[in-house]
Amino acid sequence: MPPSLILTLLLASISGLLFHSLFGRKLWQLPCFWLSAVIGFSAGEILAILAGVEFLRLGNVPLLPALAGTLAALLICWFFTSTPQPATPGRTRGQRGGTLRRG
Repeated sequence: MPPSLILTLLLASISGLLFHSLFGRKLWQLPCFWLSAVIGFSAGEILAILAGVEFLRLGNVPLLPALAGTLAALLICWFFTSTPQPATPGRTRGQRGGTLRRG
């Protein structure tokens, strides 16, 4: 296995697991975050190679574009896997308790 592939998997795994430890709420989100981190890291790396970006490389891996791709993929995954918070029932502005009498 090429060292650049091992480094890609290692850095993407660290990013996905760290993101889950910070923002994950459920255990089922862990594989989703890991997979999206690996896909995002690989996509960022491929786009950087195709664009010819030579900034901040570690071996054959362009770190900055790959980490940007990871962050974008993780945010998209978080958006789709996080559950919205239910609205808390309560009074809205201007409402008062009691009954309204007319007349």
